[in-house]
Amino acid sequence: MHMTVDHPLGHLIGEFGWSKKKANSLLGAWIFLVLASLVLSIFLIGIPILIYSLYNLYQTLTRLFSKQSVILLYQQGLVDCRKDPPRTIAYQDIKNIYLSVKSAGGVINYVVRLETDKQGKIKIDEHIANVDQLRTLLEQQFVEYRFPGAIAAYQQGTPIEFAELQLTQSGLVFGKKTLPWAEVNSVDIYKQTSVFVRVLQNPDKKEWFAKNRDYFPNMALFFALVDAIQRNP
Repeated sequence: MHMTVDHPLGHLIGEFGWSKKKANSLLGAWIFLVLASLVLSIFLIGIPILIYSLYNLYQTLTRLFSKQSVILLYQQGLVDCRKDPPRTIAYQDIKNIYLSVKSAGGVINYVVRLETDKQGKIKIDEHIANVDQLRTLLEQQFVEYRFPGAIAAYQQGTPIEFAELQLTQSGLVFGKKTLPWAEVNSVDIYKQTSVFVRVLQNPDKKEWFAKNRDYFPNMALFFALVDAIQRNP
């Protein structure tokens, strides 16, 4: 049982372990590769493949039988226990959160990528159980933590940057283009061959800006800020 009250990051919000489903799906493939590489080991080329497949088989079995949580989500950050020593990432140290949703063979895989000031880039994917729930909670907590400072900065006249798109008191700024708030019709998620974050402008709902969601940073914070600004211009 984890003690949460005295943790520097606040109360524990959620715990996530290795995905048994993902480990099971890989187990047969690694066993086959181990057996095949044993045969190939007669030749020198098989030895590196054997070492590689044995390592991944060991890793898969470890994850399959592990009962420990490897991602701990707190009020003010998260702890990544997948490596030793564990990495502690406070929300104040996260520069960007990116979300990707991939579908293959009817299976939906969620990938969360974090860009941090102190820990570099961190990837959380389908190897973690309930990664969709983790992504939702992470975005909620990140927005809750960052929103007050971001809206205060906006009100003081500081542009809020989301890659090449900026939120300013004059409106949305993209390169040399500015869309005044009065002319912003809506911001939404638009699915075509890929999924885009989209801005439509008045009066005819013409597309003014679109960017692939996979490369749009801090999407949940962007939507929260736009909603707040439009409700209280």
